[in-house]
Amino acid sequence: MERLKELLAVECSFKPSDKLLDDFLKPAELVELRKGEILIMSGRLEPNIYIVKDGVIRYSYMDGIKEVTYVFALPGSIIIAMHSFYAHLPAFYQVEACCKSAVFKIPQSHYEHLVATSHEFAQWALRYAQGQLFFLEKKDSVVNGNAKERYLSLIKKRPEIIQKVPLKYIASYLGITQPYLSYLKKQLQNK
Repeated sequence: MERLKELLAVECSFKPSDKLLDDFLKPAELVELRKGEILIMSGRLEPNIYIVKDGVIRYSYMDGIKEVTYVFALPGSIIIAMHSFYAHLPAFYQVEACCKSAVFKIPQSHYEHLVATSHEFAQWALRYAQGQLFFLEKKDSVVNGNAKERYLSLIKKRPEIIQKVPLKYIASYLGITQPYLSYLKKQLQNK
């Protein structure tokens, strides 16, 4: 649990106290996932909060024609189906494990109680949310350029994704086909 608290503290510019993180994690229930197991099903209500303990978790959606990988969550990341959490609507994204993974489940009611009763927690939650918005924008600056540049950037900046995630999901994330990603991978190995 100490490593998870360290990762949660690093994800945000506001450094929470150990007591705050202990209070936040107090009701946490461990959920273990097999590779490919769905944590949050698109179209279903899921207002709970999850924190990635181990593994890699993938957000995806259907664009009408194909499945698109939107983002990956690594240890220390908080997963929230915002449609469900905020608006009490069915989840938009499907969230699943890319490899054997573990997450902690925290009830929405506990999170909301801490926001209402702890100024420190409310500050941390706001800064964490702002940080997530920053990282989504940063993703667009990291995963840009031509396909080869995007792949090289991912190798350099997020090697754990390259190591643990199936090629088809990485290709979807990069916006290229799996055969083209295999070609790029082979081309780089031959250099």
